Amino acid sequence: MISFVILIGSLAFTQSGHVWNFEPKSISQYNMQAPVFAEADVGYGLICHAENMPLAIESKKLLPIKELTISAWVSIEEPRRWGGIIGCVQDDNDEEYGWVLGYNESQFTFGLSTVGADDGNGHMTYVDSGSKTYGYGTWHHVVATYDGNTLRLYVDGNLANETSEQSGNILYNDSSPFVLGAYTDANENHPLDGRLAQISLESRAIPSSEVAQLYDHRKELSALPPWSDTTLNWEVAPYLNWPTTNAMSVSFETTVPTTATLIATRDDGSHSVSMASSLHTFHQLRVTDLEQNKKYFYVVQVTDSNGETLKSEQLSFRTAPGAEDSFTFVALGDTQSQADVAKRVSDLAYMHRPNLVVHAGDLVDTGTVKADWTGHFFPAMQPLIGRVPFMPVLGNHEQDAKHYYDYMHLPEPEMYYSFDFGNAEFFMIDGNRKLHEGSEQLKWLETALKQSNANWKFAVLHQPPYTSDSNDYGDTYLETSTRGDPNVRHIIALLEKYGVDICFSGHVHDYERTFPILDGKVIPTDNGGVVYVTTAGGGGYLEHFDPTNTWFGHKKANYHHLVYVAIHGNQLEFQAIDEHGNLFDVMTIEKPN
Repeated sequence: MISFVILIGSLAFTQSGHVWNFEPKSISQYNMQAPVFAEADVGYGLICHAENMPLAIESKKLLPIKELTISAWVSIEEPRRWGGIIGCVQDDNDEEYGWVLGYNESQFTFGLSTVGADDGNGHMTYVDSGSKTYGYGTWHHVVATYDGNTLRLYVDGNLANETSEQSGNILYNDSSPFVLGAYTDANENHPLDGRLAQISLESRAIPSSEVAQLYDHRKELSALPPWSDTTLNWEVAPYLNWPTTNAMSVSFETTVPTTATLIATRDDGSHSVSMASSLHTFHQLRVTDLEQNKKYFYVVQVTDSNGETLKSEQLSFRTAPGAEDSFTFVALGDTQSQADVAKRVSDLAYMHRPNLVVHAGDLVDTGTVKADWTGHFFPAMQPLIGRVPFMPVLGNHEQDAKHYYDYMHLPEPEMYYSFDFGNAEFFMIDGNRKLHEGSEQLKWLETALKQSNANWKFAVLHQPPYTSDSNDYGDTYLETSTRGDPNVRHIIALLEKYGVDICFSGHVHDYERTFPILDGKVIPTDNGGVVYVTTAGGGGYLEHFDPTNTWFGHKKANYHHLVYVAIHGNQLEFQAIDEHGNLFDVMTIEKPN
């Protein structure tokens, strides 16, 4: 039997009964600072966070081959889509090797790859703990076993899940790092934020009776109150989604669980609405009973379980305009990288004080990575989205991740939707899902367009139906190009049939405005031509154009930028503005009375 153990107050390895203690001076070779342990009254435990995790285990001689048992006492303080406790794993698309004991946003997980399920480059099976979820900052005992045929996952002494999809020896590869306190492979690192009291790894599969005994031995940990070394603060400051004439969604996230209250008051003091929510880290409040096209001040206050409070500054928003009201909006996309650029574009948008922001997708670089949301997107978009509601579509970089659906509050079914704003309607399309004839989304789009009575119609999606880019849809220096995304081109006929005025997209990191197009020809907007605008300059690294102009290409620019639109009645004024505030494109569309 081979095992290693984290003891309560020190770090130690055990191999065949021998123990090696690692003093702080020698721990640096494992990429770890001097360990810090919690106090006795909260159950001790090694305090883990991004600064001191993962702990790399250099000797892979400890790795089990035929059978294994992993046992851990763990307390989770920050839920993650791909959280890790211990593992030696590589999971990159179809390349899947090794094993990992971890957790997701609410459950414990275990993934395993074996020789018996190998499809040529490894195949991983994941199980989760189902209804046995973990509590914030509370101790749980987690055990995973594999006996050569069956993988089992236990939580607090009880079997939570099992599968027989894997068989034979465990399948490893050379590139998988063996780490403690993270989900780490060759191209990902998701460190644990929480505590570890004890971990053991054995080259045998223990029976369920022994799992129960291990839990009973220290089950007093389960009765301890939640504990965290995280101080109360905003993880995500308040921001706005889904504006209507009488409602607004306000969302925010705190570093520790809190209760929350929100008070929204008309700027003249004539009307006030109060909302509250129960103990959570993430809060999403739908403020209703508001008045059309009116300014409201709002303040959010949160309180943690220790009675500590945090209060936002006094913020404000304006409810959606009515059909007779003038308004402005900003369109931008691809804020996915270069946070300083995204911040510059966002601040420029806020300088213009629009009524609305629409985002053409790729909000973040990797949708499954929470830090991309909390450390890049939301900070870069403030103060804009704290005072101006924004409405996004999914980009390919969102990866259809749960974080997107958690953070956004949008009309059903969320991956695509429409909403009214003033005398306009926006049709928000998911270019990642099928749009071919007969597809569910294309049917929805035609129904929504057909039912619309809006004076102005705008489509927003990530992938462009028309683009003059150099190489996304064929290398135009060497060969022909489809001149747009083949999947989303299925929407063109509907946009033309139902009189959409402008289609906004992202994906290709540049700016382009086409001539108005109808039936594959340049046709004036007065005669039904649709203008296609690529506005993908929100932060991603810039791309290039076909060296020769396309038949539909009008205005092009390799700038980080935004698009600003003002609508009053039957007139639309359109401006494209670079990140430094320079105007580089204008357009006016006027509808007949």
